[in-house]
Amino acid sequence: MKKISLFTLLLLIKGSLLFSQVAINVDGSSPNNSALLDVKSNNKGFLPPRMTRAEMNAIPNPADGLIVFCTDCRMDGKGVLSTFMNGNWNSLNFNCFPPSAPVMATNTPSTSSIIWDWKGVPYATGYKGNTTNDYSTAMEMDTVTTKTETGLACNTTYTRYVWAYNGCGYSQPLTLTQTTLACDGTVTDIDGNVYHTVTIGTQTWMVENLKTTKYCNGNPITNVTDNANWAAFSMGAYCWYNNDAATYKETYGALYNWYAVADGRNIAPAGWHVPSDAEWTTLTDFLGGQTGAGGKLKQTGTIYWPDPNASTNSSGFTALPGGYRDYGDGTFNGIVNSSYFWSNTAVGPGDAWYRTLYYTDANVGRYYRSVKPRGMSVRCVKD
Repeated sequence: MKKISLFTLLLLIKGSLLFSQVAINVDGSSPNNSALLDVKSNNKGFLPPRMTRAEMNAIPNPADGLIVFCTDCRMDGKGVLSTFMNGNWNSLNFNCFPPSAPVMATNTPSTSSIIWDWKGVPYATGYKGNTTNDYSTAMEMDTVTTKTETGLACNTTYTRYVWAYNGCGYSQPLTLTQTTLACDGTVTDIDGNVYHTVTIGTQTWMVENLKTTKYCNGNPITNVTDNANWAAFSMGAYCWYNNDAATYKETYGALYNWYAVADGRNIAPAGWHVPSDAEWTTLTDFLGGQTGAGGKLKQTGTIYWPDPNASTNSSGFTALPGGYRDYGDGTFNGIVNSSYFWSNTAVGPGDAWYRTLYYTDANVGRYYRSVKPRGMSVRCVKD
């Protein structure tokens, strides 16, 4: 490239300003349409002004975007390219780059939830996600690469966006799209109560607790309200928590003793039954075992369950804390803290298997005791 005097360069620039763009080169090419100043060379570089830190700091009123080469600004006293931005001089670290976008993995849908999953990428220090393609309002997810979203509609397609980020910036978004499983439908009991259903593994379960007051053949189940009578009753019976149907029926269903559960007239709707101990085990095994399955069965949040309520409800079972009625004195206990569910499997004359869920952990309890008079919730499973 030929040497150009400062005077000649100024004349070139002055003339070129008529066209609002300047090209400095030896091949006569026009400046790029996006550039105000286009310098082209295959054997020379662009050298910005060089100065010490003290000289750089002495520049009066530097504009944002001003660039200089500071000859002693590195920690080791060497030079570094520096730019002024937001009131400060910043060293440009060319070893710092935003991470690439997260990599798609396998999402896990149910009828009412999706476990979103993606693979981590190198140099990412965290991830953010959003329901819209807007990083500025995205939710912080730290370093996890999975998120469970519940309370979704069945047979519906959802789209989510995930970004990787580090101290240098953030990636392009990974777009995740997933459709929840098909709606299973509903079932109606002999009283006309309608229950939603969900398929979990090979089984189809009710999503709400049973609230019928009749056996499947139309015979009434005895409603026992007195505490002492409840504790002494040895035939099928039901009640509402605190004997208050207006407050508890719709949300938590009824509480039944085991004699009602085992009655041959069947308290479940036609084509359904109270699950056996083995069927409960099939459910919890499918969800990974008793340790941890409770979190996949319980409704999320703290509207119904108190803190800490470790739960995802990823199964769609949506267990609520309906409490129980004591077999010893007939008193009511455990509402909002615990779920008790009958099986139809007896263990001797006074015992029967049942399952429990508590707000304090994500596990499923499996017990049998002299509890056949106890009042517990019932979830039915399809034949």
